[in-house]
Amino acid sequence: MTISAAPVSEVAGYVVAIRTIEFFQATEQVDEDHVRQLARTIHLQGHWLAPMPIESSTGLVMDGNHRLQAARLLGLRRLPCIPLHYGDRRVAVRCWRSNLPFDTRRVLSLASGRELLPFKTTRHRFDPPLPQSHIPIALLA
Repeated sequence: MTISAAPVSEVAGYVVAIRTIEFFQATEQVDEDHVRQLARTIHLQGHWLAPMPIESSTGLVMDGNHRLQAARLLGLRRLPCIPLHYGDRRVAVRCWRSNLPFDTRRVLSLASGRELLPFKTTRHRFDPPLPQSHIPIALLA
C-alpha cells in the first residue's frame, strides 16, 4: 500500500496530509521520559489522533516535537500533518514563559541547521482549532 504526499482531507479549512517522517524537522528539545510514555500511549491506542502542524516548505514542527520523537521510537515511516505558513492568519506564536509574541524568523532559521530551541520555548495557537485524526498506526509504519 502506498500513501502519497497528497492531502487526505480538509477540515475547518485545514488540509490534513501524509508526509514521510524524514520531512519533519524538530524545532525544540524534548523530555525523553515524556517521549517514551507518549510512544507507549500511541502504541496502545493503535491510532494517530493529532496531525502535527508543520511549516509547509521546511517541515519545521510548529507543535508536536514530542509526538515526532515518539513516532521515531515506534518506527513509523509516515505521519499525518497540517501544512501551514508562519504568515497564515490562523497561526499565532508566543513565548511559552513570557506569553509575548515570538519572532517566527528565529524558528525559520532552524531550517538551515540542526539547532533546537530549548524545551517549551514557543507556544503555537491555531484559530480555528486544528482537527483531530483517527489513523491506524499500522498504515503509518
